Amino acid sequence: MKILTNIARVLVGCLFIFSGIIKNNDPKGTGIKLNEYFDVFAAATQVKQDSLYITINDNLGNKESLVSVLTTFDSVTNLECNQSAVGKTYELNTTDSSNSRDSVLSSDFFVVYQGNSIFNKKYTFNGKYNTINVLVIAGKDSILFKKSFALNANTKFESNTPLPVFKFVKKESMWVGFFRGLRPYSVLFAIIMCVLEVILGFAVLIGWKPKLTIVLTIILIVFFSFLTFYSAYYNKVTDCGCFGDFIKLKPWTSFGKDIILLVLLLFLYYRRNYIVPFFSKLYSWNAVTLVTLGSTAFAVYCNSYLPVWDFLPYEVGNNIKTMMTAPAGQRQNDSIQMVFVYEKGGVKKDFMLSALPKSEDGWKYLDRKDSIIIKGWKSKIHDFDFPKREDSDIKIKDSLLNGSGYQLLIISGFVEKGYEDAWAEIKTLATDAKAKGIQVYGATSSSLADADVFAAQQQLPFKFNTADNVLLKTMARSNPMVMLWKDATILGKWSCRSIPDIKKIEKLMSK
Repeated sequence: MKILTNIARVLVGCLFIFSGIIKNNDPKGTGIKLNEYFDVFAAATQVKQDSLYITINDNLGNKESLVSVLTTFDSVTNLECNQSAVGKTYELNTTDSSNSRDSVLSSDFFVVYQGNSIFNKKYTFNGKYNTINVLVIAGKDSILFKKSFALNANTKFESNTPLPVFKFVKKESMWVGFFRGLRPYSVLFAIIMCVLEVILGFAVLIGWKPKLTIVLTIILIVFFSFLTFYSAYYNKVTDCGCFGDFIKLKPWTSFGKDIILLVLLLFLYYRRNYIVPFFSKLYSWNAVTLVTLGSTAFAVYCNSYLPVWDFLPYEVGNNIKTMMTAPAGQRQNDSIQMVFVYEKGGVKKDFMLSALPKSEDGWKYLDRKDSIIIKGWKSKIHDFDFPKREDSDIKIKDSLLNGSGYQLLIISGFVEKGYEDAWAEIKTLATDAKAKGIQVYGATSSSLADADVFAAQQQLPFKFNTADNVLLKTMARSNPMVMLWKDATILGKWSCRSIPDIKKIEKLMSK
């Protein structure tokens, strides 16, 4: 039992230390993963709101409908029903073989909801009325608006009716606001959680205060087990992030790992009175204090600058074009077969295309789905793109992957949220780089209008292109960040607090 106890404490301690250090290496990445969970939990606790149903039909058989799901922000909205002024239109004379056209009176009837036209038809008048029925229902059966409009050559009107939809908006759960309110503090929570992992793992390993540390570690692993089980069962967060980007685990695998750790911890709690500390009380206190300070400083450094170990696809030395190209002999796409779902007597069954059942046998077609037989090769980089500006011929993606010479890429997730002191250094670097013939590009998730205003204010010698925020967060764990490229290979990355000067760039280029 003594040997098993020591094996358990070593396994638990080392795994917690390893997990904490790996995630502390990239606090922003861990924060991004926490935000995924916050978003999932916020969506899961949202109250299902009613919908607004708008139907419009006329005596000619035309019909339009709109379903609009209410939100917690809806109050009063307007429904506009208008008939334009009567004018002349021309119709083909079907009784005349010369294809002559007769003029008739006509006007448009249109319905606008929330600034969007949802019905627009032209009606002609030959001594008859045209009737249009408009019905608005909130929830299941509450009528907010019901009216028939008679159109003829002598009418013209503009109807603007306020719809008090706030009466049907349900109060949101307090948990939605709670989880959304955690998002701005995700990186702080990530640092605290990862530092705590390292401290508890070290404490369990050396046997410091075994009862307290084992109980706290059990609480932490129960929390992790809940997250991994939720991810696996509901398939919401497909990568738990237990070991950051270093080791990717499937949710069920990660949940199994947590259950094994929980069993080991429960065994250690049972054996807590027999755990012999490795060091004296004073030395243990000093060691735990040193580990706490060291792991906290490490996390703060990695958050302020860049991860010490870059496990992301865009690490220095990687050739992005090569990583996006399937190796020889690898399948480029998934091999898929179609599966058809039929129902008979309340029982659903899947059929292949070659063996479809006959309708006369009582089978009813329900749906079709695709089943992957053989998975194709998947690159770690699948969303590398920078849409071209309408006012520019520059294609950043093509330049980085296929261009020659050195290139600087300035990345800012959102320009208005970047580290302000870095932009003066980026301006100097970009100006000097362009003078040396180095291409300089900018990429952001901010709107082009906001990015252009920001670039003008900072007097930057380049314009930004837009890019997907997920891509930019994967490429850059700093806002802003500088990358040096050549021949699709990343030669250098610098955080907002370590912007290089042109001499450093030239030194790197000379290697």
